[in-house]
Amino acid sequence: MTRSIVKVSTTFSKAFSGWGRWLGAGLTVAVMAYGGYAGWQELAPFGIEMPALDGNTATDPRTPIEVEGVGLGTRLFEVELRDESGKLLKGKLSDSEFQHDTPLAFGTRYTLKASVERPWLGQRETRQISFATVAIPRLDGPEQRALAPDASLALSFDRPVGQLETQGDLPFTIEPAANHRDFRLTAQRYAQNKTYAVELRFKTATGVPVPPVHLQISTPPPLTAEISNHGQSNLGLAIPLRITFGELLANKDEVGKFVSVHTKDGKAIPGKWQWLNKHKLQFSPNGGWPASSAIEASVDPKGPKSVLGGILEKPLVSHFTTGSDKKILVYLDTQRALAIENGQVVKTFAVSTGKPNTPTVTGSFYIYARFPTKTMRSRAKPGEKGYYVVEDVPYAQYFYEDYAFHGAWWHNGFGHPASHGCVNMATRRNNKRWPNSSEDAGWLYQWAALGVPVSVMPHAPAQTQVAANETPAPTPAAKPAARSQ
Repeated sequence: MTRSIVKVSTTFSKAFSGWGRWLGAGLTVAVMAYGGYAGWQELAPFGIEMPALDGNTATDPRTPIEVEGVGLGTRLFEVELRDESGKLLKGKLSDSEFQHDTPLAFGTRYTLKASVERPWLGQRETRQISFATVAIPRLDGPEQRALAPDASLALSFDRPVGQLETQGDLPFTIEPAANHRDFRLTAQRYAQNKTYAVELRFKTATGVPVPPVHLQISTPPPLTAEISNHGQSNLGLAIPLRITFGELLANKDEVGKFVSVHTKDGKAIPGKWQWLNKHKLQFSPNGGWPASSAIEASVDPKGPKSVLGGILEKPLVSHFTTGSDKKILVYLDTQRALAIENGQVVKTFAVSTGKPNTPTVTGSFYIYARFPTKTMRSRAKPGEKGYYVVEDVPYAQYFYEDYAFHGAWWHNGFGHPASHGCVNMATRRNNKRWPNSSEDAGWLYQWAALGVPVSVMPHAPAQTQVAANETPAPTPAAKPAARSQ
């Protein structure tokens, strides 16, 4: 900041400084002839005027302090400038100005004592006033800030601001509140996950420009998400579409509006959206997906918005195809499972579902996971009753929690309940005890797919269509293996 000065403006003071005494003597004689000393005071007044300074509380500390010496030949001969603590500000004094070494500060009260004289008349006058420099409106909050989810930035000052504008690569629209202390800035365009340097330029309520304030404004990170089923083929008609968002959404109730689900030829697929948890959204098509169709699901990148304000960086798309209309029915009373395709029973199996104390769950489900082999463990922990671990269980197809279709080589009692809740099926894989067993589990594994609907019912209908190639129920073993699944 440049040093401030106290300037004295006097009428003719510089023009007559060299011969003021001669002129003064002549004027004195003339005035005395005119009317004595009173006449001289009338024609040649003397003193100090500081009309714009006395009591002022909004003085700009960067502009000169104007002190007017009244009268011909008046000069400045003494100045004392003290801050509110009483400290004297040192400087250099000349006939017309006092230049102090320490700049005046914003928001500080000062006392100014100035003396002028007119030597050729032996006149002196001293005057003392107090004034305050304008206070800089103080911005509340830290230098590092983040945009709100709606791309806004709230600013609050401790006193009114007359004018506010921003400079930098992050453009804003500015809306002042009625009190002119609070402002709402809205970013017009920005890159995500970036920090911008923003300079605030403003004036006081009285129009005095003050030093700018520098802020570091961070923009939100992009929203991340994953969509299921992409790139898969021959899916079952009951498999849902799931979108998993990496961050919580601010507009989660509107997300369904931003997702388009349709067939390859553009026909919309109606369905139901449901939040499974705070991050996972599920779409279930009404009545299932259309069979043997190409499906596309896409999410508008500008639609979902995280609670931090982030959006997707690019469209989220899933392309997949469905297979034929397949479903699996399980009847607990007859211990039969039916494979149905396009409304026709293509194969019927004798199975072993859960025993009375470990029943198989009933209801409508779909195959959600498939494994050629799987290690299965009981819910009981080691040392507890019912604990077991069975490795290399073949052809596991899970349809609800830990309930699955799978091959069972440890018993041959199909057609009778024998499991811990799963649907046991005959298999030759790893089956050393009954090597000639039919490969029902393998057949179902090859025929089915992810998303194939599964219905487990307590009772079979009165008349059930049975395929001619039904696998007959084997003669139950005398003692079914205790480690059935």
